[in-house]
Amino acid sequence: MYTVIWCLRRKPGITFEQFRDHYENSHAVLGAKYFGHLMSRYTRNYNLCRAEGAGGGFATLDYDCVTEWVMHDEAAFDESMRILADPVIGKIFHDDEEHFLHRESVVLVRCDSRESASGGGMPAATISKRS
Repeated sequence: MYTVIWCLRRKPGITFEQFRDHYENSHAVLGAKYFGHLMSRYTRNYNLCRAEGAGGGFATLDYDCVTEWVMHDEAAFDESMRILADPVIGKIFHDDEEHFLHRESVVLVRCDSRESASGGGMPAATISKRS
């Protein structure tokens, strides 16, 4: 699988809740409409540490959402970029982003993803003691 990670920050002046609400009810709907056929999974991971202002002793990521597009292959990503480059469709996304997204801070990471089994499929880690 081919994964694209988007690190997204909210536009100054809006709350985390406003950011999430707009993303879920407008932008994600547009994404599914125009790119859904190219993805096997479209996941939005909202950064609760940033929303709550505490990382529980861990460093926190300075983004409000990490979005994952899991695509069939790199050609699917290329096709999504071609669609986005269309002047009419691109404007739809750009205009929508103006409502909630700090566009200058967007980070895109293209990944060659590997998965491990979960649940009962992964053997428990063994820790050996040194004498």
